Formats: sequence, C-alpha cells, structure tokens
Amino acid sequence: MTYTTLLPARMGRLELRNRIVFPAMVTNYCSTRGEVTDRLVAYHQERAKGGAGLLITEATYISPDGKSFPHQLGIDDDGLLPGLRRLVESVHAAGARIAVQLCHAGRQTSRAVTGLPLLSPSVTRFGNDETSAMRQEDIDRVLRDYAGAALRAQKAGFDAVELHAGNGYLPQQFLSPFTNARQDGYGGSLENRVRFTVEAIRAVRAAVGPDFPIILRLGVAEPVSGGLTLEDGVAAARILAREDIDAFDVTAGMREGGMWVTPPLALPRGTHIEKAAAVRQAIQASRPVIGIGRITSASLADSFIAAGKVDFVVMGRALLADPELPLKTLQGREEDIRPCIGCNEGCIGRLSRGLDICCAVNPRVGNEYRPLPRRVASPRHVLIVGAGPAGLVAACTALRRGHRVTVLEKEAACGGKIPLAARPPFKEELAGYAVWLERQARDLGADIRCSTKATPSLVSELAPDVVLLAVGSEPVIPPIPGLAPERFLLAEQVLQQGPTPGQDVLIIGGGLVGCETALFLARNGCHPLVAEMREDLCMDIEPRSRAVMLLHLKEYGIRTLTSCRVDRIGEGEAVLCRTGHAEEHLPCSRIVLATGYRPRTALAEALRGMAVPVHSIGDCHGGTRICDAVWQTTATVETI
Repeated sequence: MTYTTLLPARMGRLELRNRIVFPAMVTNYCSTRGEVTDRLVAYHQERAKGGAGLLITEATYISPDGKSFPHQLGIDDDGLLPGLRRLVESVHAAGARIAVQLCHAGRQTSRAVTGLPLLSPSVTRFGNDETSAMRQEDIDRVLRDYAGAALRAQKAGFDAVELHAGNGYLPQQFLSPFTNARQDGYGGSLENRVRFTVEAIRAVRAAVGPDFPIILRLGVAEPVSGGLTLEDGVAAARILAREDIDAFDVTAGMREGGMWVTPPLALPRGTHIEKAAAVRQAIQASRPVIGIGRITSASLADSFIAAGKVDFVVMGRALLADPELPLKTLQGREEDIRPCIGCNEGCIGRLSRGLDICCAVNPRVGNEYRPLPRRVASPRHVLIVGAGPAGLVAACTALRRGHRVTVLEKEAACGGKIPLAARPPFKEELAGYAVWLERQARDLGADIRCSTKATPSLVSELAPDVVLLAVGSEPVIPPIPGLAPERFLLAEQVLQQGPTPGQDVLIIGGGLVGCETALFLARNGCHPLVAEMREDLCMDIEPRSRAVMLLHLKEYGIRTLTSCRVDRIGEGEAVLCRTGHAEEHLPCSRIVLATGYRPRTALAEALRGMAVPVHSIGDCHGGTRICDAVWQTTATVETI
C-alpha cells in the first residue's frame, strides 16, 4: 500500500523525503555545558536511518538562563558548533533533514538548573522559585539570543530552525493570560501578548536571511483555569501567519497541564489533531501545518492528511519504541513494528525526575552508541518459565544472541497479565504489545509450549543450560478480620469474569489496579467505591497518566475515600476507619481486592538445588511495570 505520509513533500522552503517529523524531546544525553555527545548523535542517527523525514533536536537553550534540564542541548555559544556540526552530518549521512529547536524556558526551570534568576513576563512562583518580570532590556537581550542561536544553527549546517512558542516556554508565557499580567505593550490584548513571538520570529529571520526555513511550534491551548483558550490560540496563529515562517507545528499544554504535552495511553490517538485543523483552517492553509498527539502509524497519519486536517505529522514516542517504523511500513512489514504503549514511564516519566530518557519497550533507546551484544560462540539451551512480557522479551533477546529457547507457559495463551491490563477502559490497545512480543518470539524460533506447567521434574527432563523464571507475581491478601475467601474477588478476577451490573462494590486499594478496576465496573453499570490507605489515589503511576486517571474517575462519578483503612468485614458491610472521622459502616454487596502483588517464589525455591543457573526476571524479581520487566530482563539475558 502507498501512504501519502511516506511520499516526498515540501514544507515551505524545506524539501523532505516524507511527512514524518521526529519532534523535539529532551533527552538529558548532553554534557552539563550543553555539548553534543556520542550518545546524542547515535540516538538521532538511529531515527534518521529508520526513515523519518525531518528530525528536530530537543528544546535547545539559547541563553544560560533559559536552560530547563541539567543535561540539555545548548546553542548559546560558538564553542558548541563543532558538536552541532557532527550531529547534523550524522543525520544527513542517513538521508534525513534536521532542524534545531530554539528554546528559552522562561519560568519553566529552576535556579538549581541554571544558577541564575528566573525570568518570565510577570512575577510568578514556579516550584520553589519566584520569577522576575522581564524588563525591556531583558526582552531585547533574549531576542538577540534567539537571533544569535539561529545564526549558529545556520553555520552548523542545520536545515531549519524551529522557534519554540509552545508547551509553556517563554513565548507562550507572553501569549498566555495565565502567566502574563503585564500592562505594557507586551500584555493585555491578544495583539500585545503575541508581540514577543512576532519579534522573536523577525529577529531570527533577520539573522538567517530570506532563504533559511523557520518553523514555529505554537501552543494554542492550556488546560488550566485562566489559561490560553483555543479561540485565542487560533487567533494568534492568524496574526503569526503574516510573518515569514515556513510551517506551524501545533501543540498544547504546559508544565501544569503535562498530560496534554505528552498524552498517555488513556487519551485518544491524534489528541491535538483537531487543534491543528483549526489553525490550518484559520490561516486558510497558507502554511503547512504539523499535527501531533500520539500518532502511531502511517495509516492513522494518512487519515488526518486525507481529511485536510494537517500536512505533516509528528511521531515522537512511536519512533522511540521503533525507530524503523517508516522503513518497515515502506517494506510492508507493519506487523514487525514494535508498538509504543503510551505509558510515559521511560521517556517523560524519567525526564520529570531529572534523569535521562529511555523507553519502556525498547531497551536500545539511549544505548544506540553502544555495540549490540555479539552472538555467542557456544549456544546454550535457555529454558524460560512464563510467557508474559518478561519471558517473551527474554526469549527474543536470547534468540538474537544465538541461543536455543524453550518457553513453558501454564496458561493456554501467552501475554501474562497484559490481556487483563488491557481490559479497563481506554487501555485496549495495550493488548497489541503482547501480540507483537509473541509473534517476534515465534518468528525468531522460540519453542513456546502453552498449557504446560513447569515442575522440577519437567525442568530436569528438558536439561537446560540456564533457567529464567518469569512466573510473575501473586495478589496480596490483607489480614482484615472477616475477610473470608467467599466474600471477596481479586481485581484480576473481576477483569477476567466481568461485573454484575447494579452491584455496590467496595474496592480495597486505590492504586492503578484499583482505580482501573473501578472504571471497568462503572462503565459496566456497577457503583464502585474505592478505599485507599494512602492520602491520595494512583500514587504508583507516572504523573501524566495519573492526571488523566483522576479525570476519568471524576467523569464516571466514582466515589473514593483516601486515608481510609478497612477495619473489618461484617455481614453485607465493611467497617471503615478514616483519620478524623467516626467509624463508618458501609453496605456493600461485593468486595474487590486491589491491594498489591508480591513476587512468586515457590518454583525458584523448588529449583534451588539444581546444578544449572536459575535467574528470576520481571515481576517475580520484584519488578512492577513493563518497563522494569523489559530493561532488567534484557540486562540479565545479555550476560548469559
């Protein structure tokens, strides 16, 4: 099939081999001075080799006081040019184009990162810091910094620059009434608030001349009270379309609305396409428009392009998960594309903690500069017990190294807990990851035996050289008086069997599993109440995913109690104790337990006396997430 997305296209002055843009995503792979490293070069070159048309560097700081991450890429000094040239040359050698994103964080940083006072349009607090309102001399200096950075980009050989006026960075801070309370020519009316962005574009254009491409990443909406509305964002785009720019890259959100910046699995694919379409219509398609928001395939991208909503598409996390997505699509190998699961754990989740990024499902992210493990000279027979994500990742990794692999799975199908995890609302596409893993393992030659329980005698009979246990975890049953087996169901049983509509259900445990089970029940006509001992819900998941989860709980009207302990279970009721409240007797027709898991260790103990090495991986090693299973498993198998 021929996809429009994969055909050559022009973005203003820029000729590209296709319409796929790998966007700016901070990696934290650079030196503290913002210098390009071998790690950053290999990371970008991998995406260029995989077939993306245009790569955009991460938010690249133009001024020392505009740096927002400790190991962020910089372009504020001529001394950085040699590394930037090396980055450009590596991407060009792989057939792609590359732009540098020019960024000033404004208030979205900290003194801990910059060592300098924070600047923003108005005095605000951000984290532990208070920002200073920019004076005219500050504005003039930052505009000069944009121009100087753009000129360096041109000298380094970049094909374009992208001016970042979205995601809560400085130009958006001027545009947004949430962060701009100025009373001068840069505040008040929309025309005044957009003035800083206009002047930044003009400063960059004056520096690079008439022929160099300029892309504008524009934030057009903020999901906060008093923030930028889509109406104003689109009106700003109409004003900015009068300037000499080549394309609009339409985004939304800022640090306070991070779930919009990096939409998790629970938000629909193509999250911001309609916003991009509104901009394209408002400017009468006078400039190409780039659409973003968890676009995961060429077919999905084509649907947006065919509908006239966008001209180009961003594929960010999808190309972290599989850099070869464009190439595999061109080759008709869509089934081989490793799916992004939208978990945000390895990428933005790590970045928000000040760490370097990785990918939950692709352990090569951040390791592209390291040689792949060599195939072994003496293949071994690797026996893997369990065909969940850890077991299947182990099988694929071992097979690629040249080992012979047998997988025993006690259930009738592979996937472990993934099929159950895909049952709650908004998570259905997670099931595709289990399908992909199984297909990869079988195609590589794994001998997978389902409906086969591993026992010490069977393990001995198979005579493996190495045993990897991926037997998962088992639910924790809390010692609550009156909690007899006939009075409760486990959350995984509910997800497996389905609910009985109309029941008043008490869910004990308000972590991810408990809240997702509540949504599953509410969507099927039940009336769940979630009781959580901690002071808040979903404390065990990435913040952006948590924010969406809390919105869904509110949308479905699910009752929740926090700082709440279930003291005992009576006939048809539960007795609850909450801090600062009298004892409560809660009628409930069904109790569901979502009180956590512990590693399964029985088989490991039974095999302890065997002469062959036995390693536990995944949940039975103490992992709790797919990210843990993939990375720890890969590291273990690469030592075999």
